[in-house]
Amino acid sequence: MPRQTHPLECHPAFRAVIEAAPHLAELGLALRDGGLVSQLATACGDLAEGFAAGRDSPLRLVAHRRAYGTVRDLERKVIAIGRRQLASKHVVKRAQRAIDRADVMVGALLPA
Repeated sequence: MPRQTHPLECHPAFRAVIEAAPHLAELGLALRDGGLVSQLATACGDLAEGFAAGRDSPLRLVAHRRAYGTVRDLERKVIAIGRRQLASKHVVKRAQRAIDRADVMVGALLPA
């Protein structure tokens, strides 16, 4: 039986955030800290809230800005973890690449 897709999977920003989850989870396991994945889940919720709002509604913009702020905060945390060498370089590098992509994709939802 083929896997059913979720309606939000048509949005590249949502997919990018979801695709970052395993890499942040791996980093969180290395650090024994589940906060990274919790923050990512919050960003997913904010993206979902934004996509549920009308296309040009202020609610959509506010929700997507919250998601972007959360993703940016995660990116800063991953950078700091790498600088402080708190986890394997390979684990940090994969998490960094994934969260960078999510940052770009979520940022593209916001007006210039």
